[in-house]
Amino acid sequence: MALAPSPPPSPTNIMSSHEALEALLVVALVLLAVVAIFLLHILSPLRRWLSHGLPHHIVMGIYTLSYPLVGYTIGRMQSSIWYPYDYTVWAVFLLLLLSSTDSLTACRLEDIDSWKSIYVKQLFKGFLLVFIILKIVLDIHGKQMNADKLLYPLSAILFVIVIKSYLMIASMRMVSKSYLGKNVKVIAEYMHYIDNKLVAFDPVTMESYRYMVAGDKHCVNRPGQTPWYKKPDDLKVTTVEQIWQCKGNLLIGDQGKVLKDLCLSMALSKMLNRRFAGFKLSEAELEKTHDFVFKGLLAGDELQAFRVIEEELVFVHDMYFTRYSYLYQKGRYRALCLPVIMIALCSWLTVTSLHERRKNRFQKSSVFVLGYPTIVTTVVLALLEAYQLYLYMASGWFKVALIRSYVTTPFLQTSCCSEMIIRLLLMLKPFRPWKGRLGQYCFLEHLGSKSKVMNCLHYGTLCFVDKAMKGSKNSVKLSEDVKKAIIDSLLASNGHLTNGVTSLQRNSVHDDLKWPCDATATDGAVAHTIVVWHIATTLCEQKLDKQTKEEDAVKTSSTLSKYCMHLLAFAPNLLPDHSSISESILDQSINEASKLLKEGKNKKIKGKDKKIKGKNKKIEGRCEILMETTNTDGCVDDETRLVAQGVHLARQLIDNIQDSTTRWKVLSDFWAEMMLYVSPSDDAREHLEVLAKGGEFITHLWALLTHAGVLKRGPTEPMDAV
Repeated sequence: MALAPSPPPSPTNIMSSHEALEALLVVALVLLAVVAIFLLHILSPLRRWLSHGLPHHIVMGIYTLSYPLVGYTIGRMQSSIWYPYDYTVWAVFLLLLLSSTDSLTACRLEDIDSWKSIYVKQLFKGFLLVFIILKIVLDIHGKQMNADKLLYPLSAILFVIVIKSYLMIASMRMVSKSYLGKNVKVIAEYMHYIDNKLVAFDPVTMESYRYMVAGDKHCVNRPGQTPWYKKPDDLKVTTVEQIWQCKGNLLIGDQGKVLKDLCLSMALSKMLNRRFAGFKLSEAELEKTHDFVFKGLLAGDELQAFRVIEEELVFVHDMYFTRYSYLYQKGRYRALCLPVIMIALCSWLTVTSLHERRKNRFQKSSVFVLGYPTIVTTVVLALLEAYQLYLYMASGWFKVALIRSYVTTPFLQTSCCSEMIIRLLLMLKPFRPWKGRLGQYCFLEHLGSKSKVMNCLHYGTLCFVDKAMKGSKNSVKLSEDVKKAIIDSLLASNGHLTNGVTSLQRNSVHDDLKWPCDATATDGAVAHTIVVWHIATTLCEQKLDKQTKEEDAVKTSSTLSKYCMHLLAFAPNLLPDHSSISESILDQSINEASKLLKEGKNKKIKGKDKKIKGKNKKIEGRCEILMETTNTDGCVDDETRLVAQGVHLARQLIDNIQDSTTRWKVLSDFWAEMMLYVSPSDDAREHLEVLAKGGEFITHLWALLTHAGVLKRGPTEPMDAV
């Protein structure tokens, strides 16, 4: 079959201005597709790191517009009689947009659940586009052109594109609702029959902790055969216990501890998947499970727990939203194959294209029109495939595969050369999996602020875009002090979570300050408590000078207070109360604060001969108005006056606890305990959804408590003092 460039132009076949514009339009569309592929490669791995909504919208927009863009561009190619050589190359590469050129397979859980419709749509449009490409090839053959050398790399690339499309669909199918239960059932049975045995255990050395790192396929019951759990000694699985017992040089020292923790994260991600599939955690009530967190993860290096959970959630994210997990299950190193093959094929095609152009004078004269875009396209795609190869080799999946090979193959532990190669590969650094920031929201600060742009979009899109009613989103870095405060509170609770009353009792202020924590309301009790204590914390903070605000306890209290309000305003589904009730309570509080500020701005400050008018523009002035003018009589028993309750609580904290250090210790301990109290949840799907959008710190706490067997929050009464 011939695919050679057309013969030199004669006076009768010189391109007209209209045909030149057509050709340039196709060039522009192809370059636009290359830019789209480039953005997918760059933004997809950063989705969990970038919490801003714009990158997520860009990725979803590219996926939505890829079908019409590719179809329209190939249609324009088909209608043109010029440069069929270049058009064939471009048409093949355009199909990459439809085959998940990057590792991302889905943007939302809804995409996974509707994988069959995506499969049918992709199959139909893929066949249609391949038909158009073949038609272009036949047209070229009819013109008796000769480019057989180009046909082979193009055919091979087309075959790889088909494999990529299959992998995208297969990855979504593996974690869809209909298939997820079958896969996770293996882990549920394993934990029930193998790991839950009553034997001696040590959470420090991980003795008897046979959490599965790999080997799921060996735990499948086959018809007519003895169930695998009746012959556990024959299981070919890699466990956390085996990795901890390995004496190889690679797993010794601080670096070895990090690698062991990575394997532990893989095992924990498999266990956590049971919650997403609706399986019961059979080990939740065991002492062994409790001690794993309280005497293992939290012993010694207190921040180790957060590192382990962070990597665990990376594995969970990749399982549902990328094809890494599917390829890993089919073969621990198979994910390396496709990028390597694509790099080789793109390089082959680039070299062949350059060689063919040198042989034809006409192509040399037109290289600036269509030659360079073709070469640029192939080179860019080869570089992007190399980038994907690096991302996988730097990921936890590849590193766990290397550690598995190292642990299960004694030769690798004794070979210095092999050990050095593995050590070098393990040094590859991935992107930071999580932004490590906490959202911050203070409705007293954002009171009355509205985004004109968002409101215009609300009406311009016929209410498709929501109004911006609660102000903008801010965030701060998650500090070590905040982590330590939460860990200290968790250790003190020993897994019995209360809504702040235990910390109040520990600080000997329970009798005076317990009233905002009393769960008198059946619905919205958590939201009530958060709003009241947040207002009190904000009012107390504004009484401090700039230097005092930088103290650890003050910053911890303020950060956690504003983060709980951030969850209440922007992620209410992650909190215990129903989202509609939480939103109603917040709106009610915003209206109450606006009313109090409006009434108080013309009043006089006690003891001062001046009005407060004009001071309600900034947070300092607003807090002064509320503290000086708000009437709090009878507010304690009135659940509709939450702002007044917050003012009353702030006055109690300032009047009853004269020492500033003690006061902020009370607030810091309260918010750390409250943060843990709101974390347990049965709505695992909601936590999974936010992973694709950057993730939330409360999801890390939810996962940590799950592995400690803390699945429910405790009573609102304090524990007995120990």
